[in-house]
Amino acid sequence: MLAPVRALAADGYADELIAAAEQQGLAASPEWANLLHVESPVFGAARSSIKSDWFFLAPNGADDPAAELRATLVAFLDPTIRAPRNESAQCIFGARYAWLDARLHFDAERLPRQPCAEREEWLAALAPSQVWVVFPSAYLNSPASMFGHTLLRLDGPEVKAGTPLLAYAANYAAETPETNGLVFAIKGLAGGYVGRYSVLPYYEKVREYARLESRDLWEYPLAFDAGQRERLLLHLWELRGAAFTYYFFTKNCSYQLLTLLRVADPSIDWGNRFSWWATPTDTLRALQPGLGAPHYRPALATTVAAEGQALDADRRAQALALADGAPPAEGIAAAQLSLANDLVQYHFLEGQLPREVAVPRSLALLRARAATGEKGGKVTVPTPDTDPTGGHATQRLMLGAQARSEGGDIATIDWRPAYHDLLDPSAGYGEGQQINFVDLGLRTRLANGATTLDHLALLDILSIAPRSSLFQPISWRVRLAHERPDLGIGRDPRTTVLEGGPGLAWGRFGSVVAYGHAELRAEVGNVRNNGYALQLGPRLGLLAQPLKLWGVQLEASWLPGLAGDDADRRAISLEQQWQLGKDYGLRLGARALWLGSEETRQLDLRLIRYF
Repeated sequence: MLAPVRALAADGYADELIAAAEQQGLAASPEWANLLHVESPVFGAARSSIKSDWFFLAPNGADDPAAELRATLVAFLDPTIRAPRNESAQCIFGARYAWLDARLHFDAERLPRQPCAEREEWLAALAPSQVWVVFPSAYLNSPASMFGHTLLRLDGPEVKAGTPLLAYAANYAAETPETNGLVFAIKGLAGGYVGRYSVLPYYEKVREYARLESRDLWEYPLAFDAGQRERLLLHLWELRGAAFTYYFFTKNCSYQLLTLLRVADPSIDWGNRFSWWATPTDTLRALQPGLGAPHYRPALATTVAAEGQALDADRRAQALALADGAPPAEGIAAAQLSLANDLVQYHFLEGQLPREVAVPRSLALLRARAATGEKGGKVTVPTPDTDPTGGHATQRLMLGAQARSEGGDIATIDWRPAYHDLLDPSAGYGEGQQINFVDLGLRTRLANGATTLDHLALLDILSIAPRSSLFQPISWRVRLAHERPDLGIGRDPRTTVLEGGPGLAWGRFGSVVAYGHAELRAEVGNVRNNGYALQLGPRLGLLAQPLKLWGVQLEASWLPGLAGDDADRRAISLEQQWQLGKDYGLRLGARALWLGSEETRQLDLRLIRYF
């Protein structure tokens, strides 16, 4: 039974409503839990993920949905203005009001509707006729967006045909100025940031993602009717200023977007799929039954690359000279002037050109293009064959066998919850990007059944970005792992390794990308009885895709010892993967390692399942 509550209405209407709500079991309904953002964790009691006290009308409303429902019905009879929102409860909690009214059928005379002018003005300004789910692709140089991101586009009355940039965007993000990816991941894993929803002009997000960060956008229409769109907006209004604890892997942008959409459409259900991690591509797939065909919005860098590929080397060189300030020569083509102008814009956004240089240069190029009399001049960027929902699942299990030069056959099992490596099929993912988190490997010796930890790679990120005449990006790598020593199965304890460094990648030769990194490797633990080792040297590699379903990676490294164990470390490896359909693959790897005078070799064969 719900505890008795003093009704604010003279005729005891609040008590009547509470009794009716109890009879229907509304406090225990999933819709009420959705409105309160109540989570049922794997361990511990259910509790709202919202941390702002003002969001709850009962003192214990965050962990007692029944008390919160009772307090909500009482508050709806009270026109008192509430801090910090400076609105009455009815005006703050419009989605709660609409849901309870639909089930309890409020008496308009005994519970009169209170005027909410500010909210109504806000709703009228947005009034979306269409809701889109937007996926900006992964961006390795942004700590919050290594896996990509999701947000909503709300097409309101100001959006006419061909002007989607005038729409609004609903976004959830961590509040942090952090630019260091490792620091962001560590603090994000520990819940060190506050997350909030915001509504802002969509063109600002397009500028941030597609132009400033060179991220392609995928826009998916969401099949919401008018009632669902109204519930979405009412709940967004409720959440204005509400603080959540942001978790990098779990309660992140994509997960919280799902919880928002579930208020509008309670049929959206992901079960326990995201109890431990939620990546944007996986949450996007959870919405896929209600998503329409996507619209592809290429980034400025993608457009520039396509414009450059459409020109031969000489004409491309002329466009580069124009972008650097050379005056247009007679007979210059509109396509060259378009490329030059986009390069000026790109260099300005990258901070390579000051505004006082970029603006007049861009205007001069646009005038020259108009003077050519040619129509167009812009290149249509082809839409990729596979959108992010069509790529492989981010969770991966590998079962296999390993033969080592020390002798003895070994059974292997490797599990990775997220996300993608260079030999995983690239369809739906960015090329040259590797992001592995919490990659766990176990080895079992078949002779005696002994199972040991081979590695636990907490972080393994690799960027291979080929340089060209248009772009000169810096590639980079970082890896943090706890693993067994490379030489000898029985050497314990395990060692902790941090390795990585900057590098360069060179243009494609057919399907081949060549790359090299200056790698610093720091190792602490049972390192040849010295306790630590510090090594520095080159790591070189080739990455190729000879056939659509066949990927190859060849790497060689030489890391001379600097301190601790001063033995040189030399290694060479060859890995190949054959894709056996969307969800299966077969990987064959061979590796040789020399550490001082010691040597080891191994051969791996693994069957891959993505799920």
